[in-house]
Formats: sequence, C-alpha cells, structure tokens
Amino acid sequence: MAFGRTEKAAELESKLAQKSREEGWAQWSLRQGMQALPEALEDWLRRTGRVEILQEVEVQRLERTAGGSAWEIKLHDGSIKADHIISAMPAKALSSVLPPGASPLSEELRRITSVTVAVVNLEYEGLILPVEGFGHLVPSSESRGVLGIVYDSVAFPQHNRKDGQSTRLTVMMGGAWFSEVFGDPEEVREELLLQTAAQAVRTHLGVDAEPIWSNVSLQKDCIPQYTVGHWERIDKIRQYLGQHSLPLSLVGSSYQGVSVNDVIFSSKRAVERLLGNEQTHLDTLGCGRGLFTPSK
Repeated sequence: MAFGRTEKAAELESKLAQKSREEGWAQWSLRQGMQALPEALEDWLRRTGRVEILQEVEVQRLERTAGGSAWEIKLHDGSIKADHIISAMPAKALSSVLPPGASPLSEELRRITSVTVAVVNLEYEGLILPVEGFGHLVPSSESRGVLGIVYDSVAFPQHNRKDGQSTRLTVMMGGAWFSEVFGDPEEVREELLLQTAAQAVRTHLGVDAEPIWSNVSLQKDCIPQYTVGHWERIDKIRQYLGQHSLPLSLVGSSYQGVSVNDVIFSSKRAVERLLGNEQTHLDTLGCGRGLFTPSK
C-alpha cells in the first residue's frame, strides 16, 4: 500500500531519507550491521535523561487500572503504571499477557503465527561467484529446506575485508518447512544446518571450495506468517481496539509488514497518532487521543 507525501511530511524528512529518495536506494545497511540502529537509539534516549530503559525484564501480565484508562504492567519484582502502551512484542507473546477481559483480542493475536529460520553466514577465499546480483530465492518445489542465498559481498561491498578478497554469503533455511526438514528447533544440531547451507552453495552456485569462516544463527519464531485471512484478523483487532478505547498501540512485524522498513514506519505512525499528527487516511492499529481510523 502506498501513499502520496504531503508538503509537511517532505519538510520533516531527514537529509538521509532525501538522499535515499534522490539516489533511488533499493537497499541499505549500516557499517556495524543492523544492530547499530537500536544501539544508537538506546544511546540517544539515555543521553536525553528523560526516559528509563529496562532490559532483560520480562512482562508477566498487563492489567487495566481501576478507571480503565491506563495500565499496570506487572513485572517479576514490581510493576509500572502507564497511560498508554506501544507494544512491539510478537502478537502471540502479547496475547499471553493481556488481561482476561481482553480475550477476544488475545484470540485474534494468537492466530498470527511465526516461523523459525536458520541463518548461516559463509565466507570463502577469493571471488568465487559465477554471477553477480543481490542473491536468489529457491522455490519450495525445488527445496523445502533452503529459502534463498544472499550474495552479501555484492549487495554490500562496503563490508568486505580490507586485507584481501573474499566472498560472503548468507543462506536462509527453514521457514514454514523448518520442522519438516530439520526437526524440532530446540533439538536441531548446528552441524546439520552448516552442512545443508554449504551443500546448497555447492549445488546452486557450483562452488567446490570449503568456507574459511562460518556462523550459524537460529532465529526462532522470527517471521510472522500472513496466512489467508490475515487482513480480516487485522480489521478485527483494529475494531476491538477502537470499540473498547484501549490505550494500546500495536507495532512490529506481526501486523502490517515484516521488513525493517515496515517496522520503522509502523512505529513512526503510532507515535504520530498519539501526538495527533497522523494523516487521517492512514490505517492504524491503536487507540489514543480520540483518533481511530476504521477499516475500509
């Protein structure tokens, strides 16, 4: 879904965003990897001295206050009161901490499932790719185990080694077929994932060499699945939030886009909505300050 930009939006656009639009960026990264983005945000927020950040603190449950206009967030060793909650938790995780009175909302959230993906990074000596490009996807009819391979050295040459030529690849595996191919994510061996990834590189790209470096990462329940009926579920969630005036905004990859760009955009819209600055034609998932956009 695309929307035209207003003059006000153009004025607020950062210089970096303007540059990306002018140069037609198709992809972007950061010198120290994507983790640098939340780390920089955390650093900036701490330096303002206006926020408190709690890390590695599990939310036990959410309860409405007596008047129903705010929340009490129950933690393991205490609680926090909040006028409004912006939740970036996966939908299923959020459903498990909502109060019993919000069971219709919890039920819809539980229906948004996620899948596990194994991410295997491989590095090879020299320039060994037979083709150039961003990478390739693998149809499920050919392989249910391997989803695709990203040619990192081509996509982001800025991250290449400075002291010699090498080829970096990322193999993504599993997804909706993870359990079918690899078994229980809790029990799968890293050696099996590494072997499968290296074999995929040999089969797809004709690379006979062994990798000189590798890293295996198992991302459990990392990609929400927008199955048939997803947008009807989103409509029901939106309607529930509005009808019950819940001081709750939902952001993150479970709802309206799984990419980093989508998540940033949904978060920006949620804040704009709370501040009363949101364009009225944008769909939102939340309730606050009397603004609610019904489903079309």
